[in-house]
Amino acid sequence: MTKNFLKFLVLIPTMVLVAAAILWFRAYKPSAIEAAEVECSADAPVWSAARPLKVLSYNIQYMASKNYIFFYDIDLQNQERVDAVTAANKTIASRPSRDHVVWTLDKVADIIVQEDPDVVMIQEINGADDSRTHYIDQVSELLGRLPEHHYPCVTEAPYWQAAFIVHPDILGPVNMKLLTLSKYGIEKSVRHQLPRVTSNFIERPFYFQRALLETHLKTRGTPKVALINTHFEAWGAGTGIMQKQVDMAVKLMQSLDEQGIAWIFGGDLNLLPPDGNRQRDRVLAAGTGEFDETPAIKPLYERYRGIPALTDLTGKDPESWYTHWPNDPTVFAPDRTIDYLFYSGQWQARNAYIRHQDTWDVSDHLPVVGEFAHVAGGQQGHSAD
Repeated sequence: MTKNFLKFLVLIPTMVLVAAAILWFRAYKPSAIEAAEVECSADAPVWSAARPLKVLSYNIQYMASKNYIFFYDIDLQNQERVDAVTAANKTIASRPSRDHVVWTLDKVADIIVQEDPDVVMIQEINGADDSRTHYIDQVSELLGRLPEHHYPCVTEAPYWQAAFIVHPDILGPVNMKLLTLSKYGIEKSVRHQLPRVTSNFIERPFYFQRALLETHLKTRGTPKVALINTHFEAWGAGTGIMQKQVDMAVKLMQSLDEQGIAWIFGGDLNLLPPDGNRQRDRVLAAGTGEFDETPAIKPLYERYRGIPALTDLTGKDPESWYTHWPNDPTVFAPDRTIDYLFYSGQWQARNAYIRHQDTWDVSDHLPVVGEFAHVAGGQQGHSAD
C-alpha cells in the first residue's frame, strides 16, 4: 500500500462522521406548530352551510400499487411468512417500478373524479425528491390528472423528510406528505407535530414525524369549518404512543368545539375499532398484525360519531366497512378497519361508505367517504354513535 492510500483509509471514519452530521442538520426538524404550505386560487369559491360537504380520505400507499410485498410488510425473520411469499409467486421488493407508480396515479385520479368529493384528504403521497418513487412529484402528477381548476386549493405537510436514509432498501432521500385538496377556498392551514415514538437524539430526524394537518375553509357566514388530516404511528402497539396521538387529536377537536368550529377529522389511524376485539382476535390468530388489547381509538367513539359507525362494525356485514388489505400473501381480502372519519356534533352524515369496488388493486387501503350536512344548533361536544 502507498502512504497516500493509507492516509485515505485513516480519513474514512472522519469523512463518514462529517457526512452523517451534514445529513442530520439537513433533516426535517419540525416545530410543534407551524404554518402548512398552501396554494389557492384567488377566485376559489367559499363554502356555504346550505351545501353538503363530501369528504374522501385515502391512504394511497405512496402510489406503489397493490402489486408488491414490500420489505416492511412481513416479518423477514419469520421463515413461514417468507416461504408464503415464494409460494404466491411473488418477491419481497424494496420499491415499486416507475410504471406501477404511474398506473396507480391514474387509478387514484379516476377514483377521485368518479367520487367527486369537495375535500380530499390523502395520506402517504410523495414529493419530487423521494427516491423510492423515482423522484416523481406525485402531488403535481395527481392534480394534472384531475379536471382543470376542480380543486383550486391545495395544502400539504411533510411527515417523513430527509436528504438520505441509511437503510439498505432505501439509500436515498424521502419526502412523504399529508395532502388536502379542496374545491373551496382555504383560510389557513396548520401543521401540528404529533407525539413521537421514543427515539434518540441522533435517530429522531430520520424517522417519521407524524402530524395533524388542520385546514380551515373559507365560509360564508356560520359555521366555520376545519378539516383535520392525519396518519398515526404504524408500529405503535405496546409503546403507549397511540394513546398519546389520540389524546392530542382530541384536544385539538375540543378546542375547535369551544370555538364553535364544525370539524371533520380523518385518515389512517392504524387503530382497530372498539368492537369487543373481534377484529383484533382474528388478526392476532392469523399472525398478520399487532394491536393493543385496549383500543386507543375508544375515546373518539365515546365523544363523537364516526365513519364507520360502531353499529356497522358490530353488525351483520362488518366486512363492507373494512378499510385495509395488508400486503401479505396469506391475506386474501380486506380484513380490518384502520381508516376513519370522525365529525363534530354540528354535522349529520347523510351518506357514508367504504369504496370497495375497483379499489382493491390500487393501495393496501380503501377510500373512506362521507357526505355531511350542517345541522343548525348542533351539539358542540359529545355526540352519541
